[in-house]
Amino acid sequence: MSSERRLKLLRSLGNLHTFFIGLGAIVGGSIVVLIGPIIYLSGSLGSIIVLIMSAIIATLTALIYSEITSAIPEVGGGFLWAKLTMPRPFPFISGWVNWMAHMMAGTFYALSFSSMFLQFLAEIGFNIPFLPPYIFERLIAIILIIAFAYLNYSGVSKTGRFSIVIGIFFIASILLFSTIGIFSGIKSGELINGLLNSPAKFTSVSSFFIAMISVVIAFEGYEILAQTAEETKAPTKNLPRAIMETLIVATILYISVTISTIGILGTKAYSLSTIWGPDTVIRTASLAFRYGGIIVAAGGLATVLSSINSTMYSASRVLLAMSRAGEFPIVFSEIHKKYRTPSNSILFTMAVMIIMSLILDLTLSAFIAGVLFNVLFIIVNYTGIKLREFYGEKLKYKFLTPYYPLIPLTGLIIKVFLFFAALIIYPSATLFALLLIVIGYLIYRSYLFKYEVEHEFVTLESQGSLVRSDFRIMVLLPPEIRTNLIQLASDIAKAKNGEINLLKIIKTPYQLSVKDYRNEAVKKDVRSLKDIIDHLNETGIHARYSIKAARSKTEAIIASIDEERIDLLIMSAEDAMKLNSVMRLSTCDILIVNTEYPYISYMKSKKIIAILSEDEKYIVDEVKEIFPDREIEAIIIEEEPNTNNISKTLNEVLSKESDTAIILMSFNIWEKLTKYKWTMKKLIFPYFVFKRGSFSIDVLRQILFERRKEE
Repeated sequence: MSSERRLKLLRSLGNLHTFFIGLGAIVGGSIVVLIGPIIYLSGSLGSIIVLIMSAIIATLTALIYSEITSAIPEVGGGFLWAKLTMPRPFPFISGWVNWMAHMMAGTFYALSFSSMFLQFLAEIGFNIPFLPPYIFERLIAIILIIAFAYLNYSGVSKTGRFSIVIGIFFIASILLFSTIGIFSGIKSGELINGLLNSPAKFTSVSSFFIAMISVVIAFEGYEILAQTAEETKAPTKNLPRAIMETLIVATILYISVTISTIGILGTKAYSLSTIWGPDTVIRTASLAFRYGGIIVAAGGLATVLSSINSTMYSASRVLLAMSRAGEFPIVFSEIHKKYRTPSNSILFTMAVMIIMSLILDLTLSAFIAGVLFNVLFIIVNYTGIKLREFYGEKLKYKFLTPYYPLIPLTGLIIKVFLFFAALIIYPSATLFALLLIVIGYLIYRSYLFKYEVEHEFVTLESQGSLVRSDFRIMVLLPPEIRTNLIQLASDIAKAKNGEINLLKIIKTPYQLSVKDYRNEAVKKDVRSLKDIIDHLNETGIHARYSIKAARSKTEAIIASIDEERIDLLIMSAEDAMKLNSVMRLSTCDILIVNTEYPYISYMKSKKIIAILSEDEKYIVDEVKEIFPDREIEAIIIEEEPNTNNISKTLNEVLSKESDTAIILMSFNIWEKLTKYKWTMKKLIFPYFVFKRGSFSIDVLRQILFERRKEE
């Protein structure tokens, strides 16, 4: 492992830095260039409603960001949270969408600056006759992208200071315009006329939703704050506050600029905005006071610069997080020795943004960024629900979203609705965004997943049959190899005509390179495993083994399941207790074996007790068919059990005279059981089955029926 990779990011951002980084990203150039289109899309009064509703919708997701960053102050944002709650390939998709969205937004801001800069030059009477506007805009955009890449490369403190300086300037210019416009509108009566007596107070429903979708990009700045987690002082305290403060201030600024514009233009606000479009605010400022257009244009240019700075910063941190997790080549996780910034991630992000600025136009880049952020927020709202469900009190939250899960669920539903609305209203931009996601997935499956497996989960030893079966079983071997796990796998493989993959994971220290890790104990394991697979192959079962080194056992297991396309994972109850995330994130059936219980007892079962999280009576009927001549008792728990349920059930089972029992259960009940570890010592169940389809009952039918015939 290189020394650069072991370096940490520097915590040098204070409250003011994070506030202006977030505010710059939310306000951006949008406050100048989007107000005009919003007015002509939704009407004069409708524009205010659009902004208020957009702010409320943004708040639903911003609350989730505040909650999660207060508990997990690590770089990565939506990517990291998806990795904790979703199976592959969704974490990569989340990271890819996150990275692409920020780069697309950065490209939009760079092109916006170029367009506004041309208008600013025209305002002061300066023209550039020797370059076509298209070439000039792209040239300026590329220069800006390179300049801000250098600023981010040379230290995060410079990024923070730049955001503060620019932020103060653009807030001053916006407040000046807003104050003059609102007071003059009130004094002249044009504000009331423009809002209430305009012939176009509201437009059509479809145009209203177009305006709302257009505003999505304007409120994405709080996502950027999540990427500052490892560079912010006291992040669990400061980030939730910064997220909500920036959103509130940005909403006030947006609404005040809109009201000011309507106050100055009055009943003509709608008609003039249809003509002026993105230039509406600047042209209105020119009418309001002397040099108003120049001052507002300069303020708008400043906001755009701040947004380019913020999106460049955030995109490079997402790439850093993905590289750390092995989802991108390790070179992008290197931290510069002097500047303590992710230098390679910044340079690569810069290169991609330059390419985007050459092939995309201003409008398309804005809509694509909006769609991508909307997809990201769908994922984040989902992870916000699942993180609490999965980890509960294990995460120490400094801020909790009220009315959980109503708020994240509402945010999720609204974002899904907006996605389909965008698909209808902006099919080209939405399909382009989906194409980018598909390209990312293809890159992941064809290269990056293999890279992750080879570099993060290194195979130290591997041997066995090359013949593959349709039904694939993986046995996770504990430190001390237990033959009853393998014996059970053998029985199932025979019944299902399947293969067996024996997997042993050796956890490596973070200080050592996984790729170079070797251990003397591996040689001993190789001899034992070779004897086992030779025996299995002799009995007609295709078998192989792998010994892998990894920093995260959970990640290695899940990756191996995906790589080998496993149908059933068999593991010991002891490992299952330690690796709960495997049950949450795996894409296959899971069979957990109580290795302390003698295997011979499996064949002597007289009663089966089925504990389910929902009323699945058909399973009881299936079990009765397996043992038609025996007394079968099924205990069904329809809701998640509490402590009393668990105690009652265990006492009931322990009082039975039968030799043993088989428990068929869902993961949520397993979680409840493991919270009360004293119960695990009293469990007499030989194995637990977690269903992912029809496999669980199929295993019972195949294995137990065969054993009944033998008896």
